[in-house]
Amino acid sequence: MSKTAAASLPFLLCVFLLSILVVSCKTERQVIMEPIREQGPEYLFQQLKKNELQYNTLSVKFSAEAEVDNKNQSFSGNLYIIRDSLIWVSIQKFGLEAARLMLTNDTAKMINRINNTYFIGDFDYVNELFNTDFDFDMIQALVTGNDFRYYESTQFRATVENKNYKLSTVNRIKLKKFVKRDKEAQKVLIQDIWLDPKTFKIEHILLKEVKNQNRKFESFYSDFTDLEGQMFPNTVKCEITEEKKITVNIRFDKITLNKIETASFRIPQSYQRVEMKK
Repeated sequence: MSKTAAASLPFLLCVFLLSILVVSCKTERQVIMEPIREQGPEYLFQQLKKNELQYNTLSVKFSAEAEVDNKNQSFSGNLYIIRDSLIWVSIQKFGLEAARLMLTNDTAKMINRINNTYFIGDFDYVNELFNTDFDFDMIQALVTGNDFRYYESTQFRATVENKNYKLSTVNRIKLKKFVKRDKEAQKVLIQDIWLDPKTFKIEHILLKEVKNQNRKFESFYSDFTDLEGQMFPNTVKCEITEEKKITVNIRFDKITLNKIETASFRIPQSYQRVEMKK
């Protein structure tokens, strides 16, 4: 082999590797862009729904860390959901139950075992407690990494951002046949949803209010594992931002689908009832 040919080998190798890199990037971009160009947001939304977690009941154990005003707290607990009917949560600290929460479509109940009190009211209490504006459907969707079931879905716009599909809408409202209160009818949301381009699972959700965009909720889903043939996020990070920022990191464990369990909520006679502060 001549000296000229030998000297040209590194150059040819670099050109070869560069050409592979360019083709690979181009192919990946075409794969990501193709569904949007050919099908539009309707296709992405259809795939999102197709790959959502399907369940009748969901039982999980969890551990969590919360940060509020630079103060950290850790806790663990159990979560049980009967789809569209019940969300039951037992929160534990140092191996003992500290609180128990039970939500239905129109009722919120909570037992505080630390100060021997309890509350029975509606979703206004939950939203006051967490500085949010959620309903039952939204909470069960955010916990499981699914989309909202009872909100309109025809106004989304599709883009690509950071190698993920992104669905955006600025006026998502609750479907009229599922509206129970005037307040729900007035709810209008700005919503962004980021989807994994391979699994079409939700990786990131951003919610804002049209009238107060400084108030926002974000949820991040990661560490997906196979759950009876379905993809489920083992890790969820939630952030609520307004005047204060609340961050909660949740790790799910021992996840069980479609097993009927008891969701007891017995209030001791010695506990005092508290009212929500207006």
